[in-house]
Amino acid sequence: MRSSVSQIFARGMLFSLPLAITFGALYWFFNWSESLLSVPLSYLLPQGWYVPGMGVVSGLAIIFVLGILVQLYLVKHLFHWFESLLERIPLVKTLYGSAKDILKLFSGSSQDELQKVVLVTLHDDIRMIGFVTNEQIDFAADQDVIAVYVPLSYQVGGHLLYLPRSRCEPLDMPVQKAMQQVLTAHISQAKVKKP
Repeated sequence: MRSSVSQIFARGMLFSLPLAITFGALYWFFNWSESLLSVPLSYLLPQGWYVPGMGVVSGLAIIFVLGILVQLYLVKHLFHWFESLLERIPLVKTLYGSAKDILKLFSGSSQDELQKVVLVTLHDDIRMIGFVTNEQIDFAADQDVIAVYVPLSYQVGGHLLYLPRSRCEPLDMPVQKAMQQVLTAHISQAKVKKP
């Protein structure tokens, strides 16, 4: 009886926790953007025109307009100049670069940087999923070494390994699907195909 109660409770947790985390994160984001933009909007708009929710809508509109602007030739060059300026400031460079890389990773725009999915043999029969980030390593050009990023499950982070190509077996799997499996510790039962 006690085990069945704990199993029911565990099932309830498995169902409710991802929902709570997802909607909690969305609530935090909307609340944060609303509080950030509500002050300038209520200051700029005529008295009584501001309605709660305009901050979120304005934030989404600003992000969309920025997405359009950074595609324009002149703005793109200005943006790259501004980024290169940020990369000269020690602490800002680290924070900005890390935040940018994380967002690229989770948005799927890092598909070009993560060139392919490989199964890395670490020791005997211990294997991990990794992502090839660079196949031209200057300091080990004569040894056929490649750079492989191995992310950690349930957290943002991972290890950059320089491995012989022979220890990396290509997998027939999209980068995003492989990343999802790694980040969720392969709880889903999706099958991995070998070429």
